[in-house]
Amino acid sequence: MIRNIYILYEQGLEVLKPHIEDAVEQMMDCFPRHKANYPITTLGNWHSDKAEKMLPNGNILLEPYESVDWYIANAKLKAMEQNRWQTRGQISIDQLYTDLSSDPYCKKIPQWSVLVTKHDLYADGLNFCLGVSKENAFSIVSTARFIDRNNCLDVEGFKTVVMHEFGHLIGLTHEGRANTSEQLGSHCTNDGCIMQQRMDGDFRDITRVRLAAKKLYGLPPICSDCIESGEKFFTRQQAVYDYTHGILHGGRNT
Repeated sequence: MIRNIYILYEQGLEVLKPHIEDAVEQMMDCFPRHKANYPITTLGNWHSDKAEKMLPNGNILLEPYESVDWYIANAKLKAMEQNRWQTRGQISIDQLYTDLSSDPYCKKIPQWSVLVTKHDLYADGLNFCLGVSKENAFSIVSTARFIDRNNCLDVEGFKTVVMHEFGHLIGLTHEGRANTSEQLGSHCTNDGCIMQQRMDGDFRDITRVRLAAKKLYGLPPICSDCIESGEKFFTRQQAVYDYTHGILHGGRNT
């Protein structure tokens, strides 16, 4: 095993567990030589043993980095400072990105995480965003824009965005790659690939193409250019792991 893929989500999203897992599985199925090295573990609404601290006044303090609830609460606090929670009910994806980037658990144990929130997300300069990722680290996705007026979730649309963000995590559209364009980050320009970008946040067409390609032809959700980029990414990960493992065990040849 090179590293775990951890799936985390807010309380109340437990019903999405199989859908999130399936989305990540489908992406990892595109790289069969490497898949076994990255087991998927669902931690759900994760809390450590140190997640909460009782204050003298009887209130509960959420300890930093020790629960999903803390991440969401901190993003909400930032949104309140910027008046986005009060006016739009949104939380700050920038704060989530900052906090996940400095997560001490990730520094101790190499891992990838997929964090799903039910809150609508915004970023500085953007009215909303469906998600964001940091390569070789984490993805953040919101369900908010996939719930209709009848409170029903567009499951397949949501899964498409989970796949899309996970694709960024594994470096599929890295800067400088052929057949990409810069639209809020580097994105694929090949037809039928879920790594395309929709500036309006509407992934319905991409989702329909993804489902038809899988059902009719058994095609993966990403194009050959993205698969090639992913293979290079995983090969680099393997090389780093082999090098580090050799150093730790005194077995590296010179």
